[in-house]
Amino acid sequence: MERKLFALVLLFVMGASPIYVGCKDDDEKDLSKNLSDPRVRRMVISPNSEIVVNDLDAIIFNYDSLDTGTDLSHVKAYFYGYISQPSIKYKKDGEWISFQNGHYLDLSDKTEILSISEDKSQQKKYTVEIRVHNYDVAAFTWKEFATVDVTSRIATQKSFMRDNRNLWFCSDEAGVSTLHSSTDLINWEKKTIDITDADWSSSAILGDSIFVQKNDGSVYSASLGELAFSPLSSSVKVEKILFAIDAKLWVIAADESGRCLYSWSGGDFQKRVAIPESFPSENITAFTSSSGYTSLGYVYASQNGQGTIWSVDKKGNISQLQKPDGTIPSLKHPNVFFYSDMLGIVGGEKEDGTYSTECFSSKDGGVSWQHDWHKDLGADGLSNSGTFIFSKLGEVVFVGGNTPDGVSDKVQRAVLNKLIADDLNYQN
Repeated sequence: MERKLFALVLLFVMGASPIYVGCKDDDEKDLSKNLSDPRVRRMVISPNSEIVVNDLDAIIFNYDSLDTGTDLSHVKAYFYGYISQPSIKYKKDGEWISFQNGHYLDLSDKTEILSISEDKSQQKKYTVEIRVHNYDVAAFTWKEFATVDVTSRIATQKSFMRDNRNLWFCSDEAGVSTLHSSTDLINWEKKTIDITDADWSSSAILGDSIFVQKNDGSVYSASLGELAFSPLSSSVKVEKILFAIDAKLWVIAADESGRCLYSWSGGDFQKRVAIPESFPSENITAFTSSSGYTSLGYVYASQNGQGTIWSVDKKGNISQLQKPDGTIPSLKHPNVFFYSDMLGIVGGEKEDGTYSTECFSSKDGGVSWQHDWHKDLGADGLSNSGTFIFSKLGEVVFVGGNTPDGVSDKVQRAVLNKLIADDLNYQN
């Protein structure tokens, strides 16, 4: 009985008592925040880098150095606290100057910042040190490591990797064709091929056969074992052999309706799609690269005095990836490669007859390109080289080619600079 009476009294008191829920005064401070915490939790800069905040030593630094040549005199920066947001000042000429996120700082030397807690009661001083690589770790250093037996300027060429062998087919100015083959890219065998006036830039390997177009437009084929070439009968006029993808030979050909993309896997060529009117017709360099579990065909060509990039998939769909907007110059016989998820175009002959030393690269499948000055050639330009990947080292290799001084017999690889431990020492 006493327990029931006590419970009734308790319920009455609770019901009569005012209950306050979270309706705090607007002027009341949010006590869930530590407004007296001056620490910097995170710093972000543009260009982006992984920034480390070391509270123990009061040092803010980037773990991985920025690229060589990065301008640190004008860096957009952001500072963030923990639960509350401190205000930031930086020291310049002995004075503390207020800083707002998203503004620019001169970080070309060690910079002191003062982080002041939101309630202004506490402050903490940090030293910011943003480092740049001591040398260019994104750069190629081109090194000669072998020679190949070429004595006359290369007129046309194309390189293939087949059955663990590196095959470089080329013809010289007299129209003489040769095959240079190697298993290690160091020791090369040379074989003269009994076919004249072959345009090896218009060639492809399909199965155990190689197809090449002669200067008169006729197409010849031969087994890779014997290399005894014979004409391939066709009812269409082939303009350019591009490449082999999806077990088909893809060519540009023309009929009464105009230029079309054709495929061949035996018998006669089959028309696939009409080629857009804007598709280039001169100075075409065709190559392939991996794309998922298949290959994708690419075409570089000059158009309206500028370079342009197109793609062809295994169904024959043609897409213009890079328009002639000046991003890539107009070049003849540039060297193209696919390396570490990057497409590259190096060297080539310019329209004024000089040779390019520049490298242009794309990391998004050929859609956008930029001058990749890290990988430029040396003082001399180079065109019409055989291009391989040195599988043992994963490096790009150029074989032979033309230079301003004549034919090159060099086999040179692009050695990528490596980051060393000394470059990670932020207390320098």
